[in-house]
Amino acid sequence: MMNTTPSDNNQTPNDINGSPSAETDGETANGAQTGTRSLVQAPRALATSDRRVSAHVASAALQQRIMTLVSALGDPGHPLHTRAVEDLVTLGEPAVPALIEALRTREPWLVAYRATEALGQIGDGRAAGPLVDALRHPNSNVRWGAVRALATVGDARALLELRRVARTDRSKTSWGESVGDTARVVLDQMQSRTLLARVAELIKTAIACVLMLVALIFAWSVLTELRDELTRIGRVEPAPVIIAPPMPTTVPQAIVTLPQSPTSPPTLQPTLQPVAPTPVEVPPLAGIVVTSGNVRATPARLPDNVIGSVMAGDALVFLGVTPDGAWYRVRLGSPAAASSQIRSVDGSGWVSASLVEAPERVPVETPPPVPTPTP
Repeated sequence: MMNTTPSDNNQTPNDINGSPSAETDGETANGAQTGTRSLVQAPRALATSDRRVSAHVASAALQQRIMTLVSALGDPGHPLHTRAVEDLVTLGEPAVPALIEALRTREPWLVAYRATEALGQIGDGRAAGPLVDALRHPNSNVRWGAVRALATVGDARALLELRRVARTDRSKTSWGESVGDTARVVLDQMQSRTLLARVAELIKTAIACVLMLVALIFAWSVLTELRDELTRIGRVEPAPVIIAPPMPTTVPQAIVTLPQSPTSPPTLQPTLQPVAPTPVEVPPLAGIVVTSGNVRATPARLPDNVIGSVMAGDALVFLGVTPDGAWYRVRLGSPAAASSQIRSVDGSGWVSASLVEAPERVPVETPPPVPTPTP
């Protein structure tokens, strides 16, 4: 019989086969970490989903609010009619598409008129095109409102239509305002802003030129100092000596002396060579185009005398002005737009004084009489 030792009898299954309890504890710990991570990520996913739903609901509510205010523009009985324009202006850019759509309505005119008022106060550039289209609305109140709104959001496209309205629209609003007179006032305001913008650009260009000149002076001083330093350490080669070629000597001319009386001393008569006068070159009178327009063969607006066009910003050479100062005879200068042209034999034509910024002392020129069409 074999004798067993206490050490053999005291061994447990964990000592022989490894510790299952340790493995079980590791699996439990990993499961607990995974569950904790899921519990943390679940509220985040719910919060993201809630934010998306809230944003969608808020957007839908905003659109509903805008449509309600737009419908209240033309309904005097609506409780929001009085402050509809103010609320739409407060909403700002999100209300612009709905207001543009309301601007295209023909009946009732009150909706389109109040839409022009709101768009003019918001000042969004997207409304410029629809407001230009509204200048042809059948109702004079809407046209007047579109003219006023273009004073804020109008661009170069609106200038031609505003000139047409100022020239042809003689209607008045229901409260007595003239549409054509208002268009002329808005045109003056827009042209003043354009002139100020051009002056600002010229000032910026002048400042840039001054800064460039200062930079060149600084660079030249640095290069001069570097050259002097290299000269002191002997690294600058001496400048080559240029020997001028020998000049041919003139053959001495014999001096012819005339016999004079013995009592009078000889006198020297200086010979004067006639000097041709140097022609004085008169600089051309230059100016610019403020507003794009047509160039005509005669100083009159006739349907068949358009011979070209000029664009805003073109440089012009001024050749003459009519006695009443209403028309200038000009040629294209530099710079000029690629689309600008004057189709005439000498390259000159007549432009209206309202289109240009002319120099002083332009010579007065009396044009030939304008032919009258025969019946």
